[in-house]
Amino acid sequence: MTITPQHYVPLLRWRMGEYQALEKLGDAQKDRIVPLLEVLPPDYDFEQRRPKKDIDEQLKTFGDKLKKKWDARPALLDGAQLPAATRMADGRHPMTYLFDEARQTGTSLTPVLTLESDAAYRDAVRLIDGNDLRGAALRCTLEEALDPDFDDSVETLLEALEINADSLDIVLDLKTPAFDPQASLVAVLTAALTSSTAFGQARSITIMATSFPDSMTTLKLPIQFVPRREWVLYKALVASLAPEVRRPTFGDYGVAAITFAQGDMRFMRGSPNVRYAVDDGWLVAKAKREKGGSNAPYPGLCASITGSGQFKGSAFSAGGAYIEGCSIGAQKRGNPTVWKWVATNHHITKVVDDLATLPGA
Repeated sequence: MTITPQHYVPLLRWRMGEYQALEKLGDAQKDRIVPLLEVLPPDYDFEQRRPKKDIDEQLKTFGDKLKKKWDARPALLDGAQLPAATRMADGRHPMTYLFDEARQTGTSLTPVLTLESDAAYRDAVRLIDGNDLRGAALRCTLEEALDPDFDDSVETLLEALEINADSLDIVLDLKTPAFDPQASLVAVLTAALTSSTAFGQARSITIMATSFPDSMTTLKLPIQFVPRREWVLYKALVASLAPEVRRPTFGDYGVAAITFAQGDMRFMRGSPNVRYAVDDGWLVAKAKREKGGSNAPYPGLCASITGSGQFKGSAFSAGGAYIEGCSIGAQKRGNPTVWKWVATNHHITKVVDDLATLPGA
C-alpha cells in the first residue's frame, strides 16, 4: 500500500494507551491512517536497579497484540528506541524478531530506519524486505534533508537495503522546530522538498512534527487552549506549494511531546489532565495534583471539556464518548492509561476529519 496525502501518519509509542486508541477507532478512521509505531525498551525498576523485564518478555506479545488491535492494516515500525546492542535471547536482532512475529500473525508492517542506523539494523531491514517485499521507510531530520550530500546518503542506503527509490517512504521528522517565523520554515521545507532527487523519487513523503508541551506545569487551570502548531504549519505549507510540487502527507506525535517521562515513577505523579483536540489546537483541562494521586478531579475536568463550546459530541469519537460519560458519572474516572487512549483516539479522529476537509484533499 502507498501512503498518500489523504492519509495521516501518527507516531504512537507501542504502549497500552496508544494501541487501545487504535483499536477503538471506527473503520472509516482506520482506513485513513498509517501509524508509525515505536517499540520501547523495558521500563526500569529503580528499586531493584534493573529493567523490569528482559527484551524477550517485553516484546513477546507484540505480534498477537498487533493482530488484535490493528489486524492486517498497514503500519510502519521503528525500533530505534531500543539500544543498538539489544539482541533477543536466541541472538536475533529485535527488528528481525518483531517482523517474524508479525509475519506469523498476518500483519502488514514496513520497517523504519535512519541514516544513522548501524550495519546490523540495516541488514535486518534488508532481510525483512527480502521476505515481505514492502520496502522500507527512512526517518530523517530536516538538517539531514538539507545536507548537500543527502541524495548520496539515501542512494548509499538504498544500495545497502537492495531496494529501489520507489520502494522507500521518507518521513521528514521536524521534531519540535522553531515554528516562528512560520513563513521562513515553510520556505525551508519547500526548498528541501524541491531540491532533492530522493524526495522526488520516494514512494511517499510525510512531514511530521509536534508542538505539544514537554511539561504540563506551565498550563493554566482549569482549562487552556494549546495551539497545534504542526497542523497550522502543514496547512500553510500545502497552500503555498506550486501545483507541480509533490504534496506531502501529514504526520504528528499525537497528543505527546518528543520526550516522555523516564524516571522513578514512585516519585513522578503528574497532574490529572484531559487532552482534547479542537480546530487548530487542543483543550487541556488540568487540576492540581493531590496527595496520593487521586483521580477524583476527572469528572470535573471532563465537564470543562464538554461545556467549552468546542466539544464535538459523544458520537464523534470513542474518546469523546468516554469524556462525556465521565462528566456525568456514567464512565469510571480511569487512570493515566485510560486518559491516554481517550485523548489519542479523539485526536486521531479529529485529524482525519481535518484532512478530509482540507482544500485539495
